[in-house]
Amino acid sequence: MGDDENDALDRLPFPYAEALRLRAAGVTDEVIAEVLGIESDAVGPLLRMAEAKLAAIRGRDQR
Repeated sequence: MGDDENDALDRLPFPYAEALRLRAAGVTDEVIAEVLGIESDAVGPLLRMAEAKLAAIRGRDQR
């Protein structure tokens, strides 16, 4: 991840940023769930929300 990407991730709430970082590192959904203390079924929706929030941050930064 580049500096701009890390800056955007740092602006996300911890669970979203951590989930994205773990996914980028190739960590399984089960481990992501364990790290975040959530059910495995919640990892997919959490990652989708994290991506949406990250996209919104990037969009604001490009203005």
